[in-house]
Formats: sequence, structure tokens, C-alpha cells
Amino acid sequence: MARVLDLCLRKAANRLYGSVRRSCWLVLIGLIVLYPIHCVFPGSATPYAEQDYDSGFSTDFFFPYVDYNEKDGVIPGFDWDASSDMGEHHLSARGGVGMVSAKEQLLLGYTYLGWYPALGVNLFDKNTYFKGISGFDTEEDDWLREVGSNLFIDWPFDFHHRISFAYNVESVDLPYKTTRLNDVSVSFVRDTTRHYILETISGSQVNLTARYGDKSLGSEQDYESYSGDLRLYGNIDLGRYFRFGHRLAAAFRVQGGVKKNDPRLFHLGGSDSLRGYDYHEFFGEKMWATSIEIRYPTYVIRRTTTAWDAFHFHQLLVLAFMDAGEIWRYHEDDISISGVDIGVGAGARLQMFLFGKFPFVVGMDVARSASDPDRDVRTYLVLKLGF
Repeated sequence: MARVLDLCLRKAANRLYGSVRRSCWLVLIGLIVLYPIHCVFPGSATPYAEQDYDSGFSTDFFFPYVDYNEKDGVIPGFDWDASSDMGEHHLSARGGVGMVSAKEQLLLGYTYLGWYPALGVNLFDKNTYFKGISGFDTEEDDWLREVGSNLFIDWPFDFHHRISFAYNVESVDLPYKTTRLNDVSVSFVRDTTRHYILETISGSQVNLTARYGDKSLGSEQDYESYSGDLRLYGNIDLGRYFRFGHRLAAAFRVQGGVKKNDPRLFHLGGSDSLRGYDYHEFFGEKMWATSIEIRYPTYVIRRTTTAWDAFHFHQLLVLAFMDAGEIWRYHEDDISISGVDIGVGAGARLQMFLFGKFPFVVGMDVARSASDPDRDVRTYLVLKLGF
């Protein structure tokens, strides 16, 4: 009887040992085969309702944009922003081609926000017009093309202040030469602005940037660049004092800088800097410029709109402005190229939304030189779709 009982116990132990051994082999196979699959394809190992979307991207917005300047003409393109659902990754892309110049403006950026400070990289291909930068009297326009990238670190101090460090690599193509410019840069940014629909109505913006290029950084030449930009905004709501009054807004800007042996020169002239003059008419290594602009909405639509409205007109702005600036061809010059140039003028802006979603601004400015009355009156078209 004892022998039979011992035999039964031995058989049960062997079965238990075999089951444990097979279970161990199954666990080992699962670790070797199934765990890597789980890491690569997490959705295959978790129920649909419990999937982790940390690595997925959502399109925050994607829409076409249109811009305009005197040399590129109309610039149609696209603007796209996307971020991961947890907010750790951010992608952005912007591209356009001038209908007159056939020159491209392209930017692709990625920022990783999972660390503090944030890390990122930008790739770009952009073209800038300079009037007669080659120094030769030719019928063809002169363009500066920049193709390159930068690695940057963004360090926000709070919601309004941040500092950025970057390593920049560019190939600069001029009409008379092509060179490689590598540098390190540091930028300080302060932004306390507040907005009302499509207008900045209060606060300030400050951007200070210094760049240093050296052959030890891979550059083909040594150079330095220092620039600053200050913008102030203020407003007063005349509706508080007058029955049919609206919000009067004012914008003030002052900018300046100096470059040493840097072929990417400052420029003045045209709708983006010094109205009353030709587009990018003046260029050099040292400059300052300022402008003041007063805007007032003569007509405001106070109603909601449905998404299928093709044109939702928001407001019609009238504005008056004065621009002034001075530029030196070389940073050591004492006398500027043109002295102090001053332009005065007025304009109008019709602000609307296409299909209730896409901001669209069309307008016109008329300006003339106050420092050179022999110049003709200039007219500038304003056309912008998107932010």
C-alpha cells in the first residue's frame, strides 16, 4: 500500500514539474518574442480602450496661406502645425513660392518639449531680395539665398520671457559668391502682448540677438552680428466716451543692429520697413529704423457667423503712419548711404474670415517720402491669408 502511494506521489510530482517547466518555457518565449512586439506595436498588446496615444500626432491646424511683396508678388503656400497628444513633440511646416520671382520660402521645425529646457531643430530654404547688392548694373534682380539648419535650446523663464541658444549652419548664395557660414547665437525674447481678434492692442515685444561666426565652428569666414527689435502697443476704447466710438490702437517700433563681415545685410525700404521707398532699396552693415502707426476701425461687425459663410467681414480699419530709418553700407562708416529717410502715409485694411475660420486681410497703403519730396508717391498692396 505504501509503495502504491509513493508511486502516485512520484507521478503527481513529475506532472507538476513538467507543468512548471512548460510554464517557464512559455514565460521565457513570451519575454523573448512578445515583449519586443509589445514595445514596437503597443496597440497589439493592449485593449483598444486602453491604448496609449503618447506617440500619436494630431493636426492642430492645417490651412493655406497667402502673402505679398513687391518683388515676389503673391506668395501662395501652406501652414501646418501638429503636436503629440501629450504635448511632448511639436512639428511645424511652412512653405510658399513667389508667383513673380519663383523663389521659395520653406521652413520645417521640430521641438521636443519633454525636457526642460526644450530642444529642437529647424531646416530652412529662404530667399531675400536686395536692390543692386552685387554692385553691378544689370537688368536681373539680385537675391540672397540661405539654405541651412540650426539646433537650438529654448529656456523659458516664465510665460513671457525666454532665452535661446543655437548652433547655425548655412550656405549663403549671393550673385557674386557662395559661402558657408556657421555660428553660435543667443537670443532673449520678451512678449507680453494681448490681442483682439486679428490686432495686437497692448503690451510689448523685445527681441535681442547676438551671433558669432568663426572658422573653428566650420565657417569659411569670421563675422559678428548684433540686432534688437522693440515693439510697443497701446489702445483706448472710445466707445466708453462716444456712442459710436471704437477701439483706437497705436503701435510703435524701433529696431537697429550692426554686422561685421556678414554678407546677410540689413535692408530698408518697401511695405515691410520704410514705406515711401522702393522694396529693399537700402542695405548695409549698420542701421536703425522706427515707425509709429495709429489704427482705427471705422466699421465693426458685432455678430457670430456660421462656418459655411464664405466671407465673414470683421472690421474695416483706417490707419496713418510715419516711418524713418538710416543705414550704413559698412559698420565703420560715419556717413550713411542716404541720411535719415522719412516716409509718411495712410492706408486701409479689410479684415475678414474665410468660411468663418481662416483669417484674411486685404488692404492698401499710400506713402511718400517726406525727406525727398522729388520722389513719386508709392502704393503698396497688402494681402495676407493666415496668421
